[in-house]
Amino acid sequence: MKLIYWTKIWFKAARAPFLVVSLIPAILGGVIAWKDGIFDWTIFTLTTIAIVLAHSAADFIDDYFDFKNGNLGNKEKQFHDSPLISGEITPKQVIWATLICLVPALGIGIYLFYLIGLPVLIMSAIGTFIVFFYTSPPFRLNYRGVGESALFLAFGPLIVFGVYYVITQQFSWEPIILGVPLGIFTMNVGLVSNTFDYEDDIKSAKKTFPVRFGQGNAVKLLNWSTILAFVIIIIAAIFKEISMLSLIILLLTFIAYKVSADTTKYSDLSKYTKAMGSAIALTSLAGIVLSVAYVGKVLLLQ
Repeated sequence: MKLIYWTKIWFKAARAPFLVVSLIPAILGGVIAWKDGIFDWTIFTLTTIAIVLAHSAADFIDDYFDFKNGNLGNKEKQFHDSPLISGEITPKQVIWATLICLVPALGIGIYLFYLIGLPVLIMSAIGTFIVFFYTSPPFRLNYRGVGESALFLAFGPLIVFGVYYVITQQFSWEPIILGVPLGIFTMNVGLVSNTFDYEDDIKSAKKTFPVRFGQGNAVKLLNWSTILAFVIIIIAAIFKEISMLSLIILLLTFIAYKVSADTTKYSDLSKYTKAMGSAIALTSLAGIVLSVAYVGKVLLLQ
């Protein structure tokens, strides 16, 4: 029983439902490499594990420093009623959990650098910087108004292209183009959260986009960036930069509408869970749909 109890506790502490936003872009990068006729299961598996572990470490660090800074926000409405806040685990345990995730991730990064070279080091350094300093000092990216941008880069082009490059060791615009919409959708998960956390973030001097420019403008950014994501897919498919099958992502526009509709009602905190659920579903399903589209393209070509 204790094992089940602690498994549930650390499942919540690691924000396990959120890990799909790093896992799915990694899978997409691997599928694109497979489509190009170059694939290595060992490299793909190691890279994906490192990415997910680094993401988990980032979430632990984020919770730790938010807890230390008293910036608790509306955690219970973000699918992770934090065990740290409730006192079920201690800050020291969170630090240990961060190291347990980060050390093997860095170890894999060093191994891939040894195999592939400098580009892996550069991409790993960017990812590690975001992991360490998204919330923690001295940079505290999410407190200085660049948190949303960091989410876009880390969970979009960086992961999709990074996995693709590690497997193929060649440059291609295709994973970058496909990574941009995923980055936008994941950025919008953070934007939704920050819009509802507006009052708490002001008290904590957290200069998120909604704090700097207002909740209304944050919703406008959410709407226009979502439209841009779909437009990028349409234009890239028309000009054959990506597979035409990628257009099936347009089936997800109804979820995008739900994200916008619920976030527009940011003054009603009861809409927080719905908005976050739809935002996470959009970025997750977008990655799944694009991956399936590329699997379909490979099967059709055979």
